[in-house]
Amino acid sequence: MASNRNPLKDQVAIVGIGAAPFSRHSNRSLLDLGLEAAVNAIKDAGIDKGQIDGICGTGLGVMQTHNAGVLSLTGALGLPELSWAMNGWLGSQIVYSAEAVFAGTCDYCLIVQAEHRVPAWSASAANDPFRVRASNLGKSVASPGTSEVFDHYSEGWIHSGEPYAAYMNWYLDKFGVPREMLGMMAINNRQWASQNPAAAMREPFTMDDYMSARMIRSPLGLLDLDLPIDAAEAMVITTADRAKDLPNKPVYIHALSLGQARVSEYYENAVWGEQAPWKAFANLWKRSDIQREDIDLFYPYDGYTPTMVGHTEAAGFAPTGELWGLFQDSWDEGRQKLKLNGRTEVHTGGGSLSHGRLGGFNYYSEAVKQLRGQAEGDRQVPGATTALFGIGSFFHDPAAVIFRAD
Repeated sequence: MASNRNPLKDQVAIVGIGAAPFSRHSNRSLLDLGLEAAVNAIKDAGIDKGQIDGICGTGLGVMQTHNAGVLSLTGALGLPELSWAMNGWLGSQIVYSAEAVFAGTCDYCLIVQAEHRVPAWSASAANDPFRVRASNLGKSVASPGTSEVFDHYSEGWIHSGEPYAAYMNWYLDKFGVPREMLGMMAINNRQWASQNPAAAMREPFTMDDYMSARMIRSPLGLLDLDLPIDAAEAMVITTADRAKDLPNKPVYIHALSLGQARVSEYYENAVWGEQAPWKAFANLWKRSDIQREDIDLFYPYDGYTPTMVGHTEAAGFAPTGELWGLFQDSWDEGRQKLKLNGRTEVHTGGGSLSHGRLGGFNYYSEAVKQLRGQAEGDRQVPGATTALFGIGSFFHDPAAVIFRAD
């Protein structure tokens, strides 16, 4: 049974955020992008770079999970030493970093996520429509880390779109749900992105546009898939006590949880509702004073629209199979946006589908802007004080996190 203790509650705060531009073709290295985001986050925090004594980073080296990325960033920033460093991915980065700050392993932790449109491990991955949706560069792709070539990407690496398409085929058939439910998510995210000057895709589209978009793997079309980009974002976190003396309004990490499901090796063996996001959210609600009905902003992982379905149900906004009814009741036709239960705004920055694919890290930065009251123009949600995140795949690095601000 998971612990419901939460000694970390409101004891760690985000004090700085920064970014490098989101673009489809930057011609810049991962380190270059990550360094720009890191410098901007440190400046925003109002601290000297020498105060950074912890780094958690991903996507800064040749391989996204290679520790060389953290080492390279440390050197590029001119930091003489660190007392803590770690790799992280998807939603887990902020969990590991908050735990390190709370434990006193470091005082000011810099978290950086950088991403390239074409994965560094294989140029031939540009042939994969689920990862890059680029021009056809060949008829086969290489398995990550090997020279072995597969005729079909799903034979080489199970973390691609095919399992999610299979999940949605089952879901739509089982519960009698139309594809329009997925379309609402995609339209909502693009509508918000149209108000976000940093988003890579900003042109709104209609349900007719969604339904007629090129089919990739039924029932998922082009607009169901996240948007590969070149980009980086960073944030600085420290203790709540230190945050009081810094220039920005602190955004507190109220509660967090990681989750892991028993079946973690093969997507096709898992049962809907028993995957890792459901575990993470169940543990989160035990640890939080803030509950679902208190949430102003919600950021469910939208690597594909099916993951957004899963995280929204896992968070408890609707029972399994009843999300379509909630969306119909929560759809604002005039705004072309979702507002769950008349209260909770969803993906105010555009998410992975339209702002751009950054492993969900951009959700955290977007929420910090909203909770500070610094989002651009009409995108600012009036009076927002709470944000909920479900970030990660169904099987690895799934994090459930709550931010709050006074």
